[in-house]
Amino acid sequence: MEDKMKSTLDKVIRLARQNPEFDSELRKALGITASSNQTKVDDSRLKHIEKYLGLDYYVDSQNSSVDYNFVDMADVRAQLISDNREMMRFRYGTRYHEIDFLEFCRYAQLQTEMLLNYYYDKKNNSVLSDIRSHIKTFNPTALGLDSAKSLASIPYNVKLWAFQNEYKDHKFIELWNNVREVRNDLSHRSPEGFSVQIEEYQKMLISLGISLNKDGSVNWRKVTANEQVKSIYESQIVKSEDFKRYRYLLWLTSKPFDSIIEGLRNISKIVSDNL
Repeated sequence: MEDKMKSTLDKVIRLARQNPEFDSELRKALGITASSNQTKVDDSRLKHIEKYLGLDYYVDSQNSSVDYNFVDMADVRAQLISDNREMMRFRYGTRYHEIDFLEFCRYAQLQTEMLLNYYYDKKNNSVLSDIRSHIKTFNPTALGLDSAKSLASIPYNVKLWAFQNEYKDHKFIELWNNVREVRNDLSHRSPEGFSVQIEEYQKMLISLGISLNKDGSVNWRKVTANEQVKSIYESQIVKSEDFKRYRYLLWLTSKPFDSIIEGLRNISKIVSDNL
């Protein structure tokens, strides 16, 4: 039996053991008499199970959504691919997972952090003093760098800022700062709670005369058309922590799965092109 077929069979067996309704229907399909106390499953449940199996097989059989073939360290490459597959399971809701943007972000960050470690390690021939010097060149005010005893102990944010400064990608830092912030929100699972925060802040902005677009972002054209409103925005709003949080929550509730996948492809290509 081919490995893919065996893998699919193993999944079916696992699902049958964990789901009595699925087990009952599977037995019927195979002509095996089911026990009398097993509940019949309706057509919609069967369709859901079929969809689940199809998606799970799809994720397992596809290549990584990010090309990690350039990584020449087998264990690092295997871990990147593994984390990528787990990330995509949270994207599609397979392997007993629900679609979960927060967990999707967590596995995206694991890949980013490993890519940064791989980049600095390979670029500096695993010499810690050279790694520190490289990072300091592009992040001269970094804290905790000189005292770090290993590459892994250098704070992720220090490496992130240095990498962004080296390759001048400002979209990069905003995206990955947002992904990093997700970890702080993993315990706040209620989208309704985030919506309340957004609505309250929007009311405050509107009360100051600041116009918003449909997606909640500031309508810069209208703001700049009114000098008084522009002054309020620039002096009280744009640099405030509350506004930064507001922008982050807008991003979080939009669940930009695809932009994060594209961001991973971008950092992977930068690393690949510069080693």
